[in-house]
Order: sequence, then structure tokens, then C-alpha cells
Amino acid sequence: MQISYRTAWLPKNGCAIDEYEDAFSPLQATADAGKEFRCAVADGATETSFSGLWAKILCDGYVSGQTCMATLQNQWLEQVSTLNLPWYAEQKLESGAYAAFVFLSLRQEGAHISWTAEAIGDCCLFHVQDGKLVKSFPIETWQDFNNSPLLMASRADRNEEALAAVKNAGGKCKAGDLFYLMSDAISNWFLRKHAEDGDAVEALTKVKEQSALEELCAKQRTLKDSDGRALMPNDDVTVVQIAITSC
Repeated sequence: MQISYRTAWLPKNGCAIDEYEDAFSPLQATADAGKEFRCAVADGATETSFSGLWAKILCDGYVSGQTCMATLQNQWLEQVSTLNLPWYAEQKLESGAYAAFVFLSLRQEGAHISWTAEAIGDCCLFHVQDGKLVKSFPIETWQDFNNSPLLMASRADRNEEALAAVKNAGGKCKAGDLFYLMSDAISNWFLRKHAEDGDAVEALTKVKEQSALEELCAKQRTLKDSDGRALMPNDDVTVVQIAITSC
């Protein structure tokens, strides 16, 4: 299985690079993906402590095959426990960190390729085939985005509802297909543009490098709809594109 893999990301407008709280994995990939290729995007909740770290641990864990949530939660706790924090920050740590995620696995099965995905929250996967959007997961319309998605916590005692709510999807794909994994702000924008203008796939395929994403977000964050809301919310943005070049 041969793939082309590229990423682009940027923090909220007005924030420094080290304030970026999304995550993705792997950072890069070889063209020869072998029999299975895994990738992931996660979005750390800004209002919780060290959520960017938690998002990164979730992504790296999935891609490496370490999917035991208790193990990942212990990794987060071990890393934050070594930090010298003021008392109020230590108290906030008791609540843990939270993140949305979407994971994708591509598997070679003889002459065919199958895909499986799992997600919680509002990071999204988009499957494009023959230039058309054929799957949007786990959110299907832009109106379904809200300010309180269910998220995965770094604290085991806060995760019962989230673990039960993880969604799964899958199907077949072929050479020439594209998959996008994206965090919530640009996923919201993409689904709205797809519904209202019908050219969202074309617009997204033009994002082939970092500068193209920066230009796109700079424009869409300033444009307003009829209610005065920005067409793209000012949030961290991550786009991972996986193109299947051959089976």
C-alpha cells in the first residue's frame, strides 16, 4: 500500500506556536505504508490543564498500537506530576485534561484496502472518492457542532460516559481516494461550505502546504455570515491529508 501523507497546522489567531493544543501523529510517514497505516488527530480542550499534552499522548498511543486508556492516562499523570506548579494550577490538575480525537487505520487486504475509524467529540474524518465527499464522521452537518462536545479525560474516574460514547466507522477504499483528519474549527467550516457552496472538497485539496492553510484560515476567520459570526471559528487548526496512491 502506497500513500502520500501531509500535514498543516496553526494555533488560534493571536496565539504563539507553543499555545497550540491540537495534536497529530505521525509527524511524517513514508510512501510505503506496508500492510497497515495509522494516523490520528486530537484537539485538547483549552479550558483544561495540559490538554495539548493529553491530545499528543492519545495520538501517539493510537499510532504506536498502545490503546489501553489506563496506560495513556498514567503517562499524562507521570509527566505533569514532575512539573513545579503554583498551588492553583495543581488544584486545576485534579480535574484532568480533556480532548476530542479521530483515529484512522488503513489496512491492505489482498488487492483491496479497508479503513476503520474511531472518534469522540468533534474532530472529524472526511473520505473523498472521485472528487466527491462520500463519508463524514462522526459529525455529518455543520449545525451539529456545539460548545460542549463529549471528550476523553485524562482521569479514569471521569471517563465512564466518554468510553461508552466512542463512535466507530469503516468501509472500503481504493487508489486515488483521499482521507482528511481535521480538528473542529476547520471541520465545521468544511461541512458548512460543502452544504452551502458545494465546493468544499475543491477548496480543501488546494491546501497542499502550510502557507496555503495559513492563507485560507486568515481569510475565513475574518469573513462573517448573516448573523455576524466568523465562517471559521478562531481555534487551533489541524489538517492531515492521506492520499492512497496505489494498493
